[in-house]
Amino acid sequence: MLSDIVLFIHFFLVLLVVSGFILFPVGYWVDWRWVRLRWIRLLHIGFMGFVTLEALVGISCPLTIIENQLRGRETSESFVGYWVRQIFYWDFPAAFFMVLYLLCLVWTCYVWKKFPPRGSI
Repeated sequence: MLSDIVLFIHFFLVLLVVSGFILFPVGYWVDWRWVRLRWIRLLHIGFMGFVTLEALVGISCPLTIIENQLRGRETSESFVGYWVRQIFYWDFPAAFFMVLYLLCLVWTCYVWKKFPPRGSI
């Protein structure tokens, strides 16, 4: 149960980061004010930088480590937990994720430059 909560939080954070790749440029064009908030953009680029650094250094995300430790003590998995896990975890080589995260970080930096945030933190 607790492992499913950690998985859901992890999935939600990934969804926020991934949605930013699309929502920031689109929101800039349709004049959504929240996409220009510096603190939101700093949070997004911070998450993307952290994930990329993890891949480059070859370490696992702390949320993945916590979830795996919790799953080691559990014998069953909930229905929702099972499907979130199926969607969330891909079975590809580490090099694939390193390139993917680097490309996402480059895109995030490009979006920052092309559609800069405004105002203070």
